[in-house]
Amino acid sequence: MGLVTKMAAFVKRVFPEKFLANLDRRLESTKIALTAEEYVGITMLATIVLCVAVGFIGVLLRLPIPPLLLVPFVAVVAFPALTLFVPRYLAQRRAAELERMLPDVLRQMASTLRAGVGIDATLDDIVKSKYGALSDEFDRVVTEIKKGRTLESALLALARRSNSPLYERAFRLIVEGIERGAALASVLDAVAGDIKEVHAIQRERKSTTTQQVMFLYAVALFAVPFIVGLTVGVGGISIGAGPVTGGGGLPPEMSTIAMAYIIIQAFICGLAVGVIRYGQMSKGLGYSIPFMVAGVIVFFLAQTIIRGMAPATV
Repeated sequence: MGLVTKMAAFVKRVFPEKFLANLDRRLESTKIALTAEEYVGITMLATIVLCVAVGFIGVLLRLPIPPLLLVPFVAVVAFPALTLFVPRYLAQRRAAELERMLPDVLRQMASTLRAGVGIDATLDDIVKSKYGALSDEFDRVVTEIKKGRTLESALLALARRSNSPLYERAFRLIVEGIERGAALASVLDAVAGDIKEVHAIQRERKSTTTQQVMFLYAVALFAVPFIVGLTVGVGGISIGAGPVTGGGGLPPEMSTIAMAYIIIQAFICGLAVGVIRYGQMSKGLGYSIPFMVAGVIVFFLAQTIIRGMAPATV
């Protein structure tokens, strides 16, 4: 842990406090038992190890892309992916699981309250009802209330930990209902109904955009990188000297230019998926990184196929 502690101290000095605070909140949503400084330090170490391994493999296998270009590309892709997108993906995955169970939980709470049971016993009943991660969250709410925290504050804290706008909206409505003296059971039923409607709209949007999203998948992951890779591979065959990537009939820089084009179009396709599927370009960043990596792999795979199929001399 000595190295991790030193890296964490370095991260705390270098990275902005706001960035680390936001990452801390996201890590709490993913249940990763690390501080933001420790997590970023570990990702830096992992990125360095990955770059060394990729550079060694590139030299050993004589990959067509030079190690001096390959290693920086891996570093630029790997560090943001591990630091930003992995926690975000895990947080969104957990938030989706929590959102799926929330309507059933709220309706159970409403039924229990209508039966004349108090709010404390109702929360205990949810904890014992095997709702997975959501039962764990309500267990934390119960613990905080026993320590003196108000019900409203504990519920709002649960919403913030969930990393879900839908959760924050739902529990804000519940807290407002409690503060205004409304019947809590009726409020819970109304919020559960709203969440069900939101889920129905999300499913409808997902089904109506499947064709467009699949087209972008095909373009970014296979069609463009494979065709461009074949073109560059064929153009690189030297007459009388065998296939040479980027050489022969094409300038040596052609392979690098083509790879840059593939990376750019994959990044844009990822953003487009976010806009089409979720209505937010920022959510497409989670698709852009895998698209870029997969596109580069397919690009070099296509060139390898051409080199394997071409005769030793032409």
